Amino acid sequence: MSRWHPLLAGACALALLFGAQAGKAQTLEQVFQAPPKEMRPRLRWWWPGDAVNADELRREIKVLDEAGFGGAEIQSFNPGVPGLSQAERDTINGYATPPFFAHVKAAAEEASARGLTLDYTLGSAWPSGGGFAIPPEKAYVELTMAFTEVSGGKGPVKVAIPSRTKRMGAISGFDPRGKDPRVADWPARLDARAKIVAVIAVKGNGPALQPAPPAQGLVLYPWRHVDTPGKLDEGSALVLTDKLRDDGTLDWTPPAGTWQVFVFKQYAVNMGILAGTGEGPQLTLDHMDPSAFAAHVARVADPLPSALGPAFSAVRSTFVDSLELMQDLPWTENFLAEFKKRRGYDLTPYLPLVLQPGWMQAWGEYWSPPYFEAGDSTAERVRADYRRTVSDLMFDGFVDPFVAWNHAHGLQAKFQAHGGALDIVRGYGVADIPETEDLAGADPYFMRFARSAADLYGRAIVSAESLCWKDRPYSVTPDELRQRADLIFASGVNSLVIHGTNYRRDGVAWPGWHAFQPSAFALGFSTMVNETNPIWAGVPTLAAYFARTQAVLRQGKPVVPVAYFYGQVGYYAGIEDRGADAELAQRRFLAGGYDFDRVNPDALAHARVEDHQLVSAGGARYPVLVLPPVDGIAAETAEQVAAFAQAGLPVVFADHVPSRDEGLANHEARDARVRAAVAATLKAGARVVPADGVVDALRLIQVPANLRFTADPTDVVYVQRRVGDQLVTFLHNAGGQSRDASLVLPGRGAVTRWNALDGTITASSGVQPAGDGTAVPLTLPAGASALLVQDTRLPPLPAPAPVLVTHKALPKDGWTLAVNGHGPKGASVSRPLTITSLGDWSQTAELGDFAGEGTYQHTLEVERSWLGKGRRVLLALGEVHDMAVVTINGHRFQPLVTQPFKVDVTAALRPGRNALEIAVLNTPQNAMVDAKAPGFKLLKPVPAGLVGPVEVEVMQ
Repeated sequence: MSRWHPLLAGACALALLFGAQAGKAQTLEQVFQAPPKEMRPRLRWWWPGDAVNADELRREIKVLDEAGFGGAEIQSFNPGVPGLSQAERDTINGYATPPFFAHVKAAAEEASARGLTLDYTLGSAWPSGGGFAIPPEKAYVELTMAFTEVSGGKGPVKVAIPSRTKRMGAISGFDPRGKDPRVADWPARLDARAKIVAVIAVKGNGPALQPAPPAQGLVLYPWRHVDTPGKLDEGSALVLTDKLRDDGTLDWTPPAGTWQVFVFKQYAVNMGILAGTGEGPQLTLDHMDPSAFAAHVARVADPLPSALGPAFSAVRSTFVDSLELMQDLPWTENFLAEFKKRRGYDLTPYLPLVLQPGWMQAWGEYWSPPYFEAGDSTAERVRADYRRTVSDLMFDGFVDPFVAWNHAHGLQAKFQAHGGALDIVRGYGVADIPETEDLAGADPYFMRFARSAADLYGRAIVSAESLCWKDRPYSVTPDELRQRADLIFASGVNSLVIHGTNYRRDGVAWPGWHAFQPSAFALGFSTMVNETNPIWAGVPTLAAYFARTQAVLRQGKPVVPVAYFYGQVGYYAGIEDRGADAELAQRRFLAGGYDFDRVNPDALAHARVEDHQLVSAGGARYPVLVLPPVDGIAAETAEQVAAFAQAGLPVVFADHVPSRDEGLANHEARDARVRAAVAATLKAGARVVPADGVVDALRLIQVPANLRFTADPTDVVYVQRRVGDQLVTFLHNAGGQSRDASLVLPGRGAVTRWNALDGTITASSGVQPAGDGTAVPLTLPAGASALLVQDTRLPPLPAPAPVLVTHKALPKDGWTLAVNGHGPKGASVSRPLTITSLGDWSQTAELGDFAGEGTYQHTLEVERSWLGKGRRVLLALGEVHDMAVVTINGHRFQPLVTQPFKVDVTAALRPGRNALEIAVLNTPQNAMVDAKAPGFKLLKPVPAGLVGPVEVEVMQ
């Protein structure tokens, strides 16, 4: 980077002047440098049920506002703390009672007074349900399967009857709420919903299954991974449901050959809300039953408007977290009838073909071959029909009523569509605020689904449950937070909901209650964004960084050249490539300079073609439609694609064209429609290219790219937005090594680099014209990012790179160090130390178990020549764990929260001796290690302190 170019400075000054005039919208520069509160990041706010008080809630809203957050998402959560009295538990379980809503009102009043807003979780924890509103009759349902191989000529036969999979029961000996006399009959009522759905005999062989993994105390799913599917002669299928005796004997003699006898049984699922608070057992509601949703919302949200009064205006949305429904096979009471009505045939004889282990199973989806195939495409068609029906019923029973309730009350619906067996793009899209998350490895291709839906359905905000690491409750650093946030931004998100901040419970030793602290069962999750965390000192700097970045990424329109078809129900890594999880097409698009949105059949059905571009109902414009290698596609979708091609939209098929309809009913006629539509698409100019040649094909047909890399862009991800004459490009290096990310932007224009840490804007060095574009030299160290803005109103401007004039290393020894913080079990630690050298605290006896602030002092000798005209003096701290604040001669600089831990200290220096002070703060981790406490004994020490080297760099 370089300083402002005079012409560029003048142009920006004019933009600021004109934008500030009455009636004029703010310029991009103004929004960046002073983001409004609605552009700020938000926090998930963990409440220990109703064990809160109004004064503390108001205080915490004040703290969040002053730290730079725009609001909070109220999440009532069972604290999981052992040793609580019954009175304390009763208070926690006061969720969704008048006192609880009064506490929500107190928080909303304070938020309203400060110009903040709240999101209210529609239920305690997740999935949705719980309390007396969801009795056994409204609990969700699963279908499970057992099969027995029998030989012809021998009957009657004894067959296996599937049992209910034992999970973390809502009604169990572990939860005292299940012992409430009012629910004494609930176990029997759950059992009463069990019934045999079907008994099917089909000629064929069974599957080859991998051995079952060792039991770990509970079973989430009874299925085993399939090595080789069984093969069934579907034409031989016999429905024998009425021949099954209660003792498991089937009054049937099989004909000659080998037969598989399947028994399908329905159960109400005894699965609890995860960490749910409230009275009564916490059964999960049936997400395919709209009456279950109505009962649930009547309990947890209908009282809100009247209880909050005028403060209800501070509630922005209600929120539903990722679905995470644990069912052997998704089902509901009237599933067979609904299936026949929607798909046009009886599913019963085809039920043996439905099961594919891993498909949309909460907590660990994966790809496996199905248990059984039929020798042709029948099984794939049946599974597609089954999954489409599950998705339809989820929308009818839960998603659509949820959105409608919010709109009826003047609220927005915020929804995480992942983790459920539904059309994920539509699920995100029907919500006002689609929300993704980063817990599953922060996959930028998965997170793009939410951005895709926002573009297709016209949503301005793309939210993400953010900055969460498994098994790291106390050790995540500010630098990691910044890097992860940048990856999320480069995945299309423009609103972080950070996971999270904890209500400050009385009487809890430092660092206080953490909703995901270690336990005997798990190490917990991060991040603990609380005042008691020493790195809180850097939180306002991080919040400002997030706010500036989000503010820019909410302006204008996204630039996404490729509409990339997605026809699956649900999503998990590997669903499209048989478990390879390579995401090759997505990686090739970005490396080739083309961003993409995943486009579902529903969005295509409501799109049109204008000026040879696909235009979605939400206004997104795509110069090309690309279809991945798929065999089956709905005839209506194939015909829509043909119509688009005939209207002038470029269409590209990767590898091969679809050859059939996706479903079974009337498939011969519908297959013919697909083939005719594909032929019409090809006749209109569509191309079929190898899967690894799609990007080359896009260039050949002159689809405009976002950019063009001039070196190897591996691990570089990006997003782009058009804001009037300005093109915003945000790039992030998600890899572990430095990358030459030099690029060519389309069109001629000046390019500036915007630093969201401090709000400064500087001209990018080395920018020059390159054909019809603008070449931008760019190096991104591992984890680094760049926010570039190209302005086509100005030509590319020369901006020489700064030159290193002088370099000086400060001594490693001779420092003084004083600490203030905490040690094991929350003990206060405050004292000067004999340590005089820079180094890792965790390797010392004095500070190995310390968490807090350590202040180093030294004298910095400054030569007069360093302060010459045009020179800047930078202080580089080297290796820092985990953040630092530099003070020179009493001048305190902005906290350094991320690499390269370097600050321009010119303004504070004078020739000669200067008083240098470096305060270093580490995470709580080292003070939390406890060899005797369950969970905590598994924590490991992490590096801490100032390791250095500390160096001075004089730049010209």
